[in-house]
Amino acid sequence: MEKKIEDRAKIWFLLDRSGSMGSVAEDVIGGFNYFLADQATQAGECRMTVVQFDSEDPFELIADGKKPDDVPELNDSVYQPRGLTPLYDAMGELIKRADKRIAKRAKAEKSAEDQLVVVFTDGLENDSHRYDRPKVFELVKKRQDDGWAFVFMGANQDSYAEGDKIGLDDGNVQNYASDSANIAMAYQSMNRATSEFRGKSSQQRVADKADFFGGLKEAELEMRRRKNR
Repeated sequence: MEKKIEDRAKIWFLLDRSGSMGSVAEDVIGGFNYFLADQATQAGECRMTVVQFDSEDPFELIADGKKPDDVPELNDSVYQPRGLTPLYDAMGELIKRADKRIAKRAKAEKSAEDQLVVVFTDGLENDSHRYDRPKVFELVKKRQDDGWAFVFMGANQDSYAEGDKIGLDDGNVQNYASDSANIAMAYQSMNRATSEFRGKSSQQRVADKADFFGGLKEAELEMRRRKNR
């Protein structure tokens, strides 16, 4: 069944391009392109904005407000890991841009979109200058109250502790290992949950905004399984 126009989804994808991603750059590129290709096959109205960030450019737009099948694939000339991790600056700028889009659509009397923000990173915040932790926490909590869903995928850190610092719900946080197999699994998990999100009604998306993964976190489960061998 074709999705109703009021059930439009807007995906904001924030991708860490800091230097620590260098050893797994090909895996990140492959995982993202897999995510993109599969989302292009899903039913329903959806637009994506893709941003990569590092200390040289904390907010580089790759695609803005495009259908998934119109978003260009990543390649090694676009995704070149470098620098530090200004996560708070990137999140602050993304939320500001999202607010502007929402206001512009409302003024033009266009249908509302359900907001999904995905952060994919492998390191701790260490280089923000415009936004600090309390400010980002405030921004996130306000948007969650408005029904937005925020997802945090993190490696080489306690993602739950880092997510908690900026007000994220544990049900929307997932740890992954910074290696080829687990990065692929992380993208598969995110893709599965994103497809489920898009398949829901707007009302159900809001109801489930704190349980994006539906209790199943495939990459994290695999990490635990390895440790218990």
